[in-house]
Amino acid sequence: MTVTGAIWREQLTTEQRALLGRGAGEIIDSRPDILVVGGGMLGVATAAAVHDAGLGTVQLIEAGRLGSGATGGATGLLIPEPHQWSDPETFIDLERASLERWRYLDQVTPGGLGLVELDWIGLAPDPTGQAARLPSHIRWLTAAQVAALVPGLAWRLGGTLIRHQARLNPLRALAGLAEGLPAIGTAVAALAATVRGERIETVITSAGRIHPGVVVFATGQPPVLDGLHLDVPSDRVKGHLLVTDPAPVLLPCTVAPVATPLEDGRLLAGGTFDYGDESPQVREEVIELIMASLRAALPGARRLGVSHQWCCFRPRHPDGRPVIDRVPGIGNAWLTSGHFRTGILNAPATGLAIARWISAGRPPPEAGAWSATRFARSR
Repeated sequence: MTVTGAIWREQLTTEQRALLGRGAGEIIDSRPDILVVGGGMLGVATAAAVHDAGLGTVQLIEAGRLGSGATGGATGLLIPEPHQWSDPETFIDLERASLERWRYLDQVTPGGLGLVELDWIGLAPDPTGQAARLPSHIRWLTAAQVAALVPGLAWRLGGTLIRHQARLNPLRALAGLAEGLPAIGTAVAALAATVRGERIETVITSAGRIHPGVVVFATGQPPVLDGLHLDVPSDRVKGHLLVTDPAPVLLPCTVAPVATPLEDGRLLAGGTFDYGDESPQVREEVIELIMASLRAALPGARRLGVSHQWCCFRPRHPDGRPVIDRVPGIGNAWLTSGHFRTGILNAPATGLAIARWISAGRPPPEAGAWSATRFARSR
């Protein structure tokens, strides 16, 4: 039987599942020093960062359960290095710093966050345009070397080998970070805001009014609230993923674009870009295409079945890069949104950057690249 839903929740303990619904129906702090709106990985990581920085009382609210949006459907891959072929250096620096921050959090969080170290092989037909620009810590593999590392692979391709990347179960990591937060309210939706001058005075929620000192919006896409005008263009892109039954073919690491091995021998595959598809339903034809590609790459997996299949929507800005900024025109509110394919990866460094920005009262030097106003300049 194929489960229509991500595998991550099944891998949690009863206690970890309970943490994802923490605070439902409870009275929330109506006057926190910092209010974080959004219970995905960006919101929880930011709340954890400002709490650890000692910036005062922190209240997090989430309209559903923690991780009920893109976080719960993400791959959990923490692989900054491949982005050097697509992202500006400022964003790559953020991603690298965030991977290191993940490693630190995994060490200091009681019970750990379940971070798994892995290598990454990106298949390519030839080294032209890729090997010529490889830094010293990335190695070009010939087709013969790839075949030796991945003996079941049918494709005769070379590729790049990047060591010391990582992955995690996003819901387990989310639960681990959330456990250290003193005030979480799930099933609490932000509905409106009252703004006086250059400050948000009140956030009106389904659980009552909150009068925060500072607000951080970490809602995937920019928040849509009565009384708060934000002109930051965004959309979302649907993607399908699947996990197979335990496979007879063992992958030594992530092999892109084939699959990532999980602990019990299953394979994680997919991550499609289904532009224009706004249906929340899984499309069987997309799942079949993912499996057809997997079986073509790994003939030994031709009889392999699907154990889990799901889809999720990834928030995106027009340039595919995130916003990490103060809300334009508002002195006590910050925004992080549109992390697209890197939300899980970027979350700890993003939270740390916002915490330091709030504490210092000034942006970090690289903040211009993350600006919410960059789209206005381009129009």
